[in-house]
Amino acid sequence: MTATTTTTIRGVSIFSRQRKRKADVFDITLSSEGIVIQRPGRNDQHMTWERIAQWEIQERPGCLVLTLRGGGSVTPLQVEGWTLEDLKTVLREATSQPDATATPAEVPAEVPAEVPAEVPAAPAGGPPDGGPPAGRRRANRRPRRSIWKVLATVVLLGTLATAVTLVLLQSAGVINWAFLGPVA
Repeated sequence: MTATTTTTIRGVSIFSRQRKRKADVFDITLSSEGIVIQRPGRNDQHMTWERIAQWEIQERPGCLVLTLRGGGSVTPLQVEGWTLEDLKTVLREATSQPDATATPAEVPAEVPAEVPAEVPAAPAGGPPDGGPPAGRRRANRRPRRSIWKVLATVVLLGTLATAVTLVLLQSAGVINWAFLGPVA
């Protein structure tokens, strides 16, 4: 069965364990020809299924990670607002090929003999544009640790420790402030 539909997944970014200031968010369109990466202000990038040796999907808190492997490179894509089954269904349909000589990208062993002809453009419960369902994005996210908060805390604690030390040394008579000049 050949995939006759295309599915656009909005708000995709490169998955990283490290926090970034602003993620590079883009859209991907899956079809029988491959994947089209659509970044705002840039030309579309086309990647055929022949370039992708295998794909895998992992569930993470609040998102799915679609990892594409091929040609010596590994690209983990973060997809929010989709269920595992919806994304698997879309990928199965896009990678299925009618030609027996063609080798599809990795299709998991549990692929049914027949793939549904219609695949929803957005997962159930999500908005029609394919974005994440309202309210779910932040509910599953761990609180972010900001390096600036940690740095400010360390600086303030250091300043407080220095001030307390100076007051204690002055009250013990170790420090004499007379070198600053006459005090009014």
